Amino acid sequence: MNTGIDLRQLRYFVCLAEELHFGRAAERLGMAQAPLSQQIRQMEERIGVPLFHRTTRRTRLTAAGQTLLRHARELLDSADRAVAHARAMAGETTGRIRVAGVNVALTHVIPPVLAEFRRLWPAVIVDVTPLGTGEQLRTLETGEINIAFIRPTERAAHMQLETILSEGFVAALPRGHRLAEKSEIALQDFVGEALIGYAPILGANYATIMMTALRKAGLQARVVQECTHTMAVATQVASGLGVAIMPSWIANIRSPYLEFRPVPELPRAIDLVVAWPTGETSPIVRDFIDTTRRVAADLAPDFGRHYASFETP
Repeated sequence: MNTGIDLRQLRYFVCLAEELHFGRAAERLGMAQAPLSQQIRQMEERIGVPLFHRTTRRTRLTAAGQTLLRHARELLDSADRAVAHARAMAGETTGRIRVAGVNVALTHVIPPVLAEFRRLWPAVIVDVTPLGTGEQLRTLETGEINIAFIRPTERAAHMQLETILSEGFVAALPRGHRLAEKSEIALQDFVGEALIGYAPILGANYATIMMTALRKAGLQARVVQECTHTMAVATQVASGLGVAIMPSWIANIRSPYLEFRPVPELPRAIDLVVAWPTGETSPIVRDFIDTTRRVAADLAPDFGRHYASFETP
């Protein structure tokens, strides 16, 4: 069945589905509102189902529209990649994109993504910068970076968000600590221990998850110091000030002053999110995001579980 819908109309539809406002969508597309409305009506007539519920106050997708949106994005992504890859093979595509990430992204996710992306786009230069979530949000909005690997945060109008991976927690212990004799740590084991905690951090809910779990277990945490950065927490633990409950990726660092043990009672609830500008049209950026999805799907089963067998350094 030939519906007569072309890629141009699909782009109109996706834009309106994202904005849910004819005026904003038309402005984003660089066209008048009337032609956009006409194109959407034409699509609905050809498909034979309404795609939007329209009232004088709001526009929202129908169930059919939601289904079409998912497939339309896939089709448009595939079309963009096909053209981009053809140009790349002809040696026509060069460029530069800027990617930033929190520590776990820099050490565990971005390297395999870069390797795969470089195979597809050998002439594109990718600059990588280590930044915290807050600074990434600012530079993403200003256009200083194209793609951000951050901890979860509220979605802003200027960006798209997608959770790609989740990890759990480990106990970080000073070398030779009494708890290091155990193969895994129970929440009850933290009774009486001095705890290095996390100060409130944009996008990081470690403290909330940890404190909630301790309260549910009926335990009162004795927090002796709070830090705003994971490596600062690790440094304080290594100095012998106390123990900490930390994201599991930290167990991959090699330090003569630290030991790590799993905490099975805590959930795999620390998410890593990829973010990019709303309405991004660059095939290079979009393909980097698509590559990230594919690579993250392969990493997911073992993400946060590679603790070097918790061997001491």
